[in-house]
Amino acid sequence: MKSSAIFFLFIILLIISCHSISENNIQTTSTVELQGSGYRVGLFKNGLIKYDSEKITHIIVVGSAVKEDSDQFFQSGISRAQRYKDLWPDHQVVFMSGPDVKGMSDEQVFEKYKISVVKVVPKKFNAKYLLSEIGEFNKIASLDFYGHSSPWAMIIGKSGSVFDPSAHYSELKELRPKFLPDAYVTLNGCNTGFYLAPDLSRGLALPVSGSLTSSMFERIELDGMWYKEEDWNRRGYVLFNKFSFNSNLSCSLGFCTRMKSSRENYSSFWGTFEEGGLSFDKFFCNYENNQDDRCVRGMAMSLLSFPSLHPISISSTNEDFKEIVFDWLCSTGKNNNYFNRCVRGIEAAINKGDLEYQSHPTNELNCDFQSCHAKVICKYKTSEVGPIPGTCKLETVPNFSPKNIATEYLNLMRGFSYLKRDPQFTY
Repeated sequence: MKSSAIFFLFIILLIISCHSISENNIQTTSTVELQGSGYRVGLFKNGLIKYDSEKITHIIVVGSAVKEDSDQFFQSGISRAQRYKDLWPDHQVVFMSGPDVKGMSDEQVFEKYKISVVKVVPKKFNAKYLLSEIGEFNKIASLDFYGHSSPWAMIIGKSGSVFDPSAHYSELKELRPKFLPDAYVTLNGCNTGFYLAPDLSRGLALPVSGSLTSSMFERIELDGMWYKEEDWNRRGYVLFNKFSFNSNLSCSLGFCTRMKSSRENYSSFWGTFEEGGLSFDKFFCNYENNQDDRCVRGMAMSLLSFPSLHPISISSTNEDFKEIVFDWLCSTGKNNNYFNRCVRGIEAAINKGDLEYQSHPTNELNCDFQSCHAKVICKYKTSEVGPIPGTCKLETVPNFSPKNIATEYLNLMRGFSYLKRDPQFTY
């Protein structure tokens, strides 16, 4: 278990976001009556929530924006939720959040995105309540987190309330029977791939994706591609997403925002990780027998619901799925050639047979299903106080023959072939 003193620093961390925030989406209303602390459980697309039943459930956890940020975490969750409804209209999509958005009450956030609230809990959304809420469901198909995080814990509630999977292994193991065989977890937040994703994978025995750098907001544009704020083109601005879903959906309702890893090494609140990084969200299967097809099947399942270039399903062709895989692995840039070079690099690495291609601009971490073999090292005033912000760096070694992105591509494609060949666990 990490020192509880470390968690105190998250209160400060939340004030300095590592995410790209769009000024167009920041709420400026100053007359809104801000309500007390607590969290809500709600249902996407209305209906009656069913606990402890055979109803297949997708759980989306949105962390606190600490009254500093807009509702883009919530929007990113909404985009994923809509893909679940596109694919499986009879599944229930459950939101758990105390969003704490700038200029809005939590009630207004849920109302804005048409999330029907079924439970209001006047308690800080901490690890105890998170695990308890998840345990209410019996057939969980997926778990997605959107929010602030550090290498050590996810910010799930107000006032720095955090979740560190390594401190809750026994509780996580008890939840394993609640998840379906092809279930998976995505952690959409800064630095979630160093410890959080491997630790959560170990606890739940599921594939879990995480970032090895900052996690950025992206918005879809007129050409159907997704761009980070630094690369947005005003001429490409759209009011509706006509690409990612089964129908055209309004950006004002959150359907044009998602999260992906930065192209660059992490450089923000905790320090500058100039020693390396990874430019895509990496999946970890950090449990026994992780080489069976269950790992890659879960990875592929996650991409079916990823808001991307076009909607896909289990009946899609390999070519259609391949386009989504490239979108998951490769970043866009101001110049279209940035994305295209990545695609060509993956294809060339596979055709050569050595799988070597460096997609990250500096040292690319050496990753496998267990970890990315990099340790976050920080300076401490005392062991009780925790890391000194700005002093952290990575302890790792140079990777002279990176194979991460081509290997991940092959695993995702292999997982999709398994799903198509044997769809018994694909709902």
